[in-house]
Amino acid sequence: MARRRGAPFVPARVALQLAFLALVVLIGAQFAAWAFAHLGGRVPAVARPAGVEGFLPISALMSLRLWLAGGGIHPVHPAALAILLAILAMSAVLAKSFCSHLCPVGALSEWLGRLGARLLGRTWQPPRWLDLPLRSLKYLLLAFFVWATWVAMDVAAVRAFLDSPYNRVADLKMLLFFARPSRTTLAVLGVLVIGSVLVRDLWCRYLCPYGALLGPLGRLAPLKVTRDVATCTDCKLCTKACPARLPVHALTRVASVECTSCLDCVAACPVRDCLAVRLPRRPALLLLLRPAAAVAVALVVYLAVTTGFRLAGRWRGSVGEAEYAARAREIDSPVYTHVGGMAAPEPPARDRLQVSHEQQRQ
Repeated sequence: MARRRGAPFVPARVALQLAFLALVVLIGAQFAAWAFAHLGGRVPAVARPAGVEGFLPISALMSLRLWLAGGGIHPVHPAALAILLAILAMSAVLAKSFCSHLCPVGALSEWLGRLGARLLGRTWQPPRWLDLPLRSLKYLLLAFFVWATWVAMDVAAVRAFLDSPYNRVADLKMLLFFARPSRTTLAVLGVLVIGSVLVRDLWCRYLCPYGALLGPLGRLAPLKVTRDVATCTDCKLCTKACPARLPVHALTRVASVECTSCLDCVAACPVRDCLAVRLPRRPALLLLLRPAAAVAVALVVYLAVTTGFRLAGRWRGSVGEAEYAARAREIDSPVYTHVGGMAAPEPPARDRLQVSHEQQRQ
């Protein structure tokens, strides 16, 4: 059986999901206003929000590769790296917590699943023989991205991509991908939405490469949901509430790669502090974190990393308004495709802008 109607949840986590989703919508609206002004040949009335770089996963992975290789923080889209590191950090402290606390796609997927349970009485749970191979899909996607960015490309090639015309306007290309969707894109989005109503956490459980990355990292996290065997009544309400379909009632410490620390199991437990977020080998209840405190810890870690980048002056990228304006006029050029983006480096931006201004005067 799948999730039942009226499943428990942690109010603090849902409040954080709603607040972060509202922030993402505001960032998206501001970025769209800024971008469409440039694309229309106008001067934007608003500034470009750097937070939009959170939706540039390829640029973030490339920047991470360069940074770990000792190449420093690349100046194009540095906020993408900051957000990726913040995601990794919070999920390394409270197991895989980004997925259930801040990820806007995860929130929408979860709420669609709850809607399905409310409308249909339950959501469908694939049988184990089908569930296991489906769960491997996200790891295959992650393996492809790791191979493409860490194996197929050396550090020089990574730097060339980050300097490329395509990457410099990857945010504009991302916007146009969704603003001008193909029939295939609309069909895929439609299938994901309908599928998420029928199957709880369809995208997160089976397809999300970020989830595949954070799962193994979460196993190393010091903060995990832990069950107090002495006070457990074996009512199994925690297992019924778990969206990852884990046998929480039979575990002392929930260390599965599928656990997102959503804390629904903690909310469902009728015995106070029987289930809680704890450090390993805790003395008595001294290191117990109740749900609201655990949510706060995850948020503080995320904000600490992103604030650190801001204070270090590494939040806003080096692509200026003049360069964006010049490149926006030729955004449909082949040079701004993935293939074009891997082409030989072009002349410095100031030289291109000078040529562009001279062409306009002619």
